[in-house]
Amino acid sequence: MMEFAIIIPVFNAGPKIARTIDSLLSQTALASGEARLTCLVIDGASSDDTLDHVRGFNDPRITILSETDSGMYDALAKGLARASGDVTGYLPAGEVFDPHAFSVTTEVLTRYPDIHWITGHEVTRNEKHQVINCRLPHPFCRSFFDCGMYGTRLTVLQQESTLWRSGMNAHFDLEKLAACKLAGDYFLWRTLARHQELYVLDTHIGSFTVEPDQLSKQTPGGYRREIRALRRRPHLWERLHALLYRQYVKRTRPGKTAPRMVRYDHGRQQWLLTRG
Repeated sequence: MMEFAIIIPVFNAGPKIARTIDSLLSQTALASGEARLTCLVIDGASSDDTLDHVRGFNDPRITILSETDSGMYDALAKGLARASGDVTGYLPAGEVFDPHAFSVTTEVLTRYPDIHWITGHEVTRNEKHQVINCRLPHPFCRSFFDCGMYGTRLTVLQQESTLWRSGMNAHFDLEKLAACKLAGDYFLWRTLARHQELYVLDTHIGSFTVEPDQLSKQTPGGYRREIRALRRRPHLWERLHALLYRQYVKRTRPGKTAPRMVRYDHGRQQWLLTRG
């Protein structure tokens, strides 16, 4: 049985947070006894009814910390300092996991103890929560995380579809994370990539909702600027490689022999890893 510590950094999210918590409590792995849940709601002293919605669940698996903070990543840093268990992840209020996300993650991480962090399909929803895009990402390159290609010249890693073993939390510099304003997710990925490879699961784990009031849209170009301040400056060959790689991933789908991919084998009825 794996314990999932899921952090929800939130401020004035109103009823949106109920949708996120519902997606956690309705995980099939909890009902079957495969997994346990700790939900950490880190609230920035909301002035609306956010906490009323959270308290309405009256569930002992939900822990609330409510105090003023300096933004989303300050709240996330507080949550990571308190996260325990086996697997960690975070969701902004309003986002959801697929009902089988914990079940798949438990099976894969139990079968492959050398896998330390995973991501799934890039799933995007509109304001009506309709799925408007779903893409299987190509395997990720660790050096491209280090030099900031993901999020600038290459696609971002979808945070809502990414989970990692809680032991990796010890590598995070939480003070630096708390100082981030827009690209704290990149800061996490760069840290994780310095220690372990990222593996892609050919399945739906979570989704990202496109909304007009998102923080990144309020500061055009701010996300990329913050990545450039956090990254290692890329070498010329890395820039050229990223340019060619971007054209390649636009035209192809990861093949059956792509490295660091985990796919379901219908014949064997289990999740199998392509090591490459």
